[in-house]
Amino acid sequence: MKQICLIIFSAIVFDVSLAFSQSILATAKDGQMVILRQNGNWLFYKLSDSIRQKYSTSATTSDGRIVILKEDGTWVETNAYQTPGAQNEPAENPKVAMLAEEGHWEEKDWEVHQSMLEKPAPPLQLIDWLNGSIAQDDWSGKIVVIDFWATWCGPCRECIPHNNELFHRYNDQGVLIFGACGGGGEDKMGEVVSQLGLEYPTGVASSILIKTWNVKYWPTYAIIDRRGNLRAIGVRPEYVEPIIQALLQEG
Repeated sequence: MKQICLIIFSAIVFDVSLAFSQSILATAKDGQMVILRQNGNWLFYKLSDSIRQKYSTSATTSDGRIVILKEDGTWVETNAYQTPGAQNEPAENPKVAMLAEEGHWEEKDWEVHQSMLEKPAPPLQLIDWLNGSIAQDDWSGKIVVIDFWATWCGPCRECIPHNNELFHRYNDQGVLIFGACGGGGEDKMGEVVSQLGLEYPTGVASSILIKTWNVKYWPTYAIIDRRGNLRAIGVRPEYVEPIIQALLQEG
C-alpha cells in the first residue's frame, strides 16, 4: 500500500514539475509575476486566481516577447518585442483607482464613468480660449486635470479659487490644469473669468464633447495620467489634489 501511495505521489510531483517546466514566467505591466502555461492559460505566481477576473493587461517574457493577459484566464502572443534595454512602463499606483471610486460624486453615474477609466482619454478640442490655450497634443507625458464647469453653476464658481491654487502649485511638476466651459451660458465665460479671477486656461466645450465625456453634473473633474489614460472622472473637488499626488508617485 505504501509503495502504491509513493508511486501515485511521485506521479503527481512529476506531473506538476512537468507542467511548470513547460510554463513561462513573465512580468505584467504593474510588476506582478505571472505564469504562462503551454495550454494557453495563465495564473499569478503568488496571488489568488480570483483576482484574475478583473485583471487584463500585457506582460513581457524574459526574452522580450510581449503577450496579452486576458480576463478569461487565457493569454495570446503578439508580434511585438520589448526593445533591448527598454524599461517597463511605471507601475500604476493602486491608490488612484481607490480614490477615483471613493471620491466619485454620484453613485448613479459611477457605472458609466467607471467604464471610461484605464482607457485613452476621449478627444477634446475647445474653442474661444482665455488665459492661454492647451491642445491635446500638449498632454503627452503630462498629468492633465480638466474642470468641466458652467458659468451659472454655484459649486463651479466656488471651486475656482482652489483650482487657481492647484494650477500654481503643480504647474512646474508636469501637471496641466484647465477648464472646459459648457452646459449653457458660455457667452458669459469672459465675464466670470474676470469677475472671479480665474487664472488658469479655459475654453468652451461643445455639447457633443460634453456628451462624449459623459459629463452628468457640474463641476465634473476628469484626470488623465502621463500615458494619456483617463484615471478618474466625476470626483468631488477635494479628491482632485490627492489623485494628482498619487499620479505623481507613479514616476
